[in-house]
Amino acid sequence: MSQSQKIETTLDRRGETRGAFIRKVGLGGAALASGGLLLGRPGIAFAGHTDSVPDVDVLNYALTLEYLEATFYTEALGGPGTTGVPASAARFGRGRITGSPIFAGFGGRIRSTAYGYLTDIRGHEITHVDFLRGALGAAAVGPCMFDFSSALASVGSFIGTAQVLENTGVMAYDGAIRYVDDGGTLQAGAQIATVEARHAAYLNLINRDSPFPSAFDQGKTPNQILAAASPFIVSCPAAVTALFGRLP
Repeated sequence: MSQSQKIETTLDRRGETRGAFIRKVGLGGAALASGGLLLGRPGIAFAGHTDSVPDVDVLNYALTLEYLEATFYTEALGGPGTTGVPASAARFGRGRITGSPIFAGFGGRIRSTAYGYLTDIRGHEITHVDFLRGALGAAAVGPCMFDFSSALASVGSFIGTAQVLENTGVMAYDGAIRYVDDGGTLQAGAQIATVEARHAAYLNLINRDSPFPSAFDQGKTPNQILAAASPFIVSCPAAVTALFGRLP
């Protein structure tokens, strides 16, 4: 089965149409969040490249990042996790989130909805893990081991780190999309990237930064993303280490 067929099967499993699946998990349209920016240079976005990068490597790269994000939110907010994302008790409950001084000066609506929106983000990241694992099947890599203790010392550090991770996720998808050849893989990556960008915009806002600071999002290479994530990575499976060695 081709990678495109696997993605179609994952999108349509349990009798769901592609449209129904997208509506169910809240994914956006297929437009690239980068607006055509390739690694920081605005221009026309073309699928295709001169590097020999199979789409399965691009999907496993995305899966590795989604493991990180899903584990981070599950450790912070608790939850049953999923395959590759350990279950965790909540570090921060609704009361601690809602009562945090980080929301001082915001209207009551932003304060009162913060916990719900943050748990929605956790749910999206877990859904992304499940989707990518389903699309990859037996080719899916396992998760790295993470340590988020420094990032979860307080509600403020949690929300500040969440902002960094979501913006890093946007840059990762924008940087990787250029290596995708298969149309189904390209669409799936774009649909996830737009949701990551919405997460980033919300977290920028509650951290008192512009939700849309530029007309173009900046793409980053895999080694730049790995460097940004490295403070939270304890160790990775051999397959993930080999993956980053192959990526441009």
